[in-house]
Amino acid sequence: MSFIRTVTGIWKSHEETSEKPKLEGLNTRYYKKSREAMIEIINKVINQNKLPNWKVANIDEERGEVSLEKKGVASSVMVVTVFKISPIKSAVDVYCSKQGALGDFGSSYKNILQFFKALHTEVQPEDNR
Repeated sequence: MSFIRTVTGIWKSHEETSEKPKLEGLNTRYYKKSREAMIEIINKVINQNKLPNWKVANIDEERGEVSLEKKGVASSVMVVTVFKISPIKSAVDVYCSKQGALGDFGSSYKNILQFFKALHTEVQPEDNR
């Protein structure tokens, strides 16, 4: 993580993935799995503790959202949204934020990268859209 991202994190307390991200690694990921299968895989990854200290707070299959929370000194929330592209293809975007008065000092960025690393132990993304 860069020094600039850490300094920016003094006042910025969230990070998210997108089609055209400003930071490397924060791009939307595409998978050859249905939306329902991806939600199930995300739930499995969290329940198997492949992303330590994170717990599933809520699953909204209708909206394609999985809410995760990390309790502790620096509580964080992560919302993973799974979009249906076709019956056998989906996209995943992640929003992560730290709760509290100060910024996250880059922890949201790091948490998103750790989430994808854990997810990729179960399913690999496509190279491109």
